This record gives sequence, structure tokens and C-alpha cells, in this order.
Amino acid sequence: MTTRRTVLITGGTRGIGNGLARRFAARGDRVMITGRDRRRLAEAGRQTPGLLTAQSDISSPRDREQLATHVVEQLPTLDLLINNAGVQRRVSLADDDASWPERQAELDALLSGPVHLNHLLIPIMLNHGNTATIVNVTSGGALIPQPFAPLYSAAKAALHSYTMTLRHALADTAIDVLELMPPAVATGLSGSPTPHGADINAFCDAAFAGIQARQPVVSFGSTATDQVQQRLRSEQDMFETNSARFPVIVY
Repeated sequence: MTTRRTVLITGGTRGIGNGLARRFAARGDRVMITGRDRRRLAEAGRQTPGLLTAQSDISSPRDREQLATHVVEQLPTLDLLINNAGVQRRVSLADDDASWPERQAELDALLSGPVHLNHLLIPIMLNHGNTATIVNVTSGGALIPQPFAPLYSAAKAALHSYTMTLRHALADTAIDVLELMPPAVATGLSGSPTPHGADINAFCDAAFAGIQARQPVVSFGSTATDQVQQRLRSEQDMFETNSARFPVIVY
């Protein structure tokens, strides 16, 4: 008998988030997606019967707090949180004349959002006592900075680091912490009229399987190469050695 899950996916109106939402919904899980655009949320709901939607801007602290309250009311047995929402501004450091609020919004969506939302929702996931999973979506750019998307790369690198520490902090609980590390995927994330990268369906199939298998790092394509995997193993070995030297309070 298949155990039905209660799933929250941020940034689920299109791209990777929507692809995963459709797969979990097809499995019979109770799925809620978030997004900023009401029309896109409504369209996603029409395309996937039974899909729950919540308008929320992950870059806003107030929206994150309101979302957490909504989850307590609507998804009290939340056992899968996928921090997927994000934005990518493609502009080099030397050519970036955007206002600081615009740059800050990018950093907040990519880093502050998942860190804060995890802080708000982990108590809920611990309290119900069931096995649960948190998935933080990073990027190959977390390991190798992309000069065409410098703030995106920096934020994803920070999220990669945070994910390792969060996994350590929750190691003695029923919550698994996974990192989904996509290569370039043809999602339209950057706003380009001609998206490039791996096929979205092939990637989502692999990501769905990896999440179901609770792989600590779910990789695909260029992030699944031997070179990248060896680097990740080396990082983990060094992290475990250092964390043993400096013990901290954990969950």
C-alpha cells in the first residue's frame, strides 16, 4: 500500500516546481504549490485536478509567515517541503545597474526564503511524528559560479552550505534533508525567450525518483558527473570531520 504524502512546493506554477507537483499529485499525494501570480496559480490548478494553491512571495518575510500559518491550518501533516521558488537575473557584475531592492529580492527569494520557511515549518514537521523530508533546490552554479548570474550563483552556494548544516542538525530526527542540484534545465527561469538546458520532463522524472529514494543529493546531467560527485563526497568528508571537532546543539 502506497503511503500518501502531504507536500508543499514553493514556486510551483511552472518549471521544475510544477513538474514535481504534477508527479506527486498523480501519485495521489495532497499537494499545495505557491506562487506570486494568481492567474498562473489558477491555471496550474486547472491543469492538475486536486492541486491546492496559495499566493505567496517567498522573498517577503511577511508572506512566509502567513504561508506557515496557512500550512498549519491546511497541511498539519506536512511531510514533504520542497524549497524551489527562485529567480535568476542574468547580468554580469560590471553591467548590473539594478536598484538594490531588486538585487535584494533575488537574494531573499533564493536564500532568505528557504532558510526562513524551514525555520517556520520544521516544528510542524517534527510535531506530527511521521517521517518527513525537506528538499532544498540548489544548482550546479552552487559549485561553479556562473559569471552571467553572479548573485544567483552566490545565493545557491550559500544554500548548498546551509543544506549540509541543516542535514547535520536534523540527523537524529525523522526529517531527512535532501539537496536537489539541477544543471541548466529548459524552464525559462532567467526569463529568456529561448530556454536552454536539459529536457524538463527528463529532469523531473529523475528528480522525482531521487526524492522518493531520499538520496541526500539528487543530481542530473552535468551535476551527476564523476568529477562533481567526487567533489561532493570530499566536501561531506571534510564537513563531518570538522563538525565532530566543534559540536553544537542539534534538533
